[in-house]
Amino acid sequence: MSKLQVALILIGALFVVGMVLFNWWQQRSHRRRTESLFESKHDDVLLDDFKPVSIEGGRVEHKLVDIGDEDPLEESVLIDDFAEEIESGPAASPLHFADAEIDYIAEIQTNVAIGAEEMAEVFRRKYDFGKRVGVYGLNIDSGCWEEPHARPKYRNFKISLQLVDRSGVISLAKLSEFRDMIVGVAAHLGATEHCPEINEAHSRAILLDKFCAEVDMLIGINVMSRGEETFAGTKIRGLAEAAGFRLESDGTFKYFDEHGAHLFSLCNHEPAVFLPDGIRHLSTHGITFLLDVPRVAQGRQAFDQMITLAKSFSATLGGVLVDDKRLMLNDTGFDKIRRLLQEIKLKMESRQIAPGGERASRLFS
Repeated sequence: MSKLQVALILIGALFVVGMVLFNWWQQRSHRRRTESLFESKHDDVLLDDFKPVSIEGGRVEHKLVDIGDEDPLEESVLIDDFAEEIESGPAASPLHFADAEIDYIAEIQTNVAIGAEEMAEVFRRKYDFGKRVGVYGLNIDSGCWEEPHARPKYRNFKISLQLVDRSGVISLAKLSEFRDMIVGVAAHLGATEHCPEINEAHSRAILLDKFCAEVDMLIGINVMSRGEETFAGTKIRGLAEAAGFRLESDGTFKYFDEHGAHLFSLCNHEPAVFLPDGIRHLSTHGITFLLDVPRVAQGRQAFDQMITLAKSFSATLGGVLVDDKRLMLNDTGFDKIRRLLQEIKLKMESRQIAPGGERASRLFS
């Protein structure tokens, strides 16, 4: 064998090893992302023992509800990037404006019109607090509040810090740090600042977080194979796409309504996620339909659609419908979940947090 042939063989072998390593890394990355969404952050709660669950240091992301027979009703932004960010930012719509119910809102009132670049310290630190920060300026030309741009001039600013999301309630230390930043920026500008009392804001946030934990649920329906049989990834993909699902970058199929709102997801019941290149070689003993309750506007209708599709997939794949305890699902359990969904909807609306609405999307993210 010549040296050239040996070299070509070695190059080919290195290429194959490189591709295997790349695919392994991509699969591992997608798996971690999916597990963070569907496995490690919620409890598996049976409906006959349904209670809010809290964990010291942060709220449980959401509780996974099993459908049984019991009654369920008992990175910092660099200053060099600042100009590009504020130049390209669109005007804020009312839906994305600061919300006094879920945000801590500080104000800076200036005596003269200034450009957004004067708020560079706020933009530089907007990722330092672990929660969403919004910055809005009162445009002296349009008289409208908007996300600041480089060119317009502004007289006043509102800076908001979200108090609660699925990771839990903001700490009092972070809230104090945010308040101190606002005071410092205002002093630098020679402006007047108004910062609400942080202890009162933090107490309000704790109550809001407790309420969110009570309604934060994930409903799952599993389609499992019989015995040692498995479902082919190609068949799952064909059924999903024919039904209107779309394979997303997180390795799950997502189902959207006619307005583009996400209703529910379809994921692998086993750890491996659905990757475009890997699904042809994948086989699994089960798939799971998931409904993220507080993030869906019409939960009962979405649940009915999910049941219909789960039954269709089960019939085509030759599987069975079970909950996470491997108990067979039936219409009695489905009816009780429908009542639970209606109860959650009424609870959320009583707090002016419409399921699937802007507030819900922020609180349950």
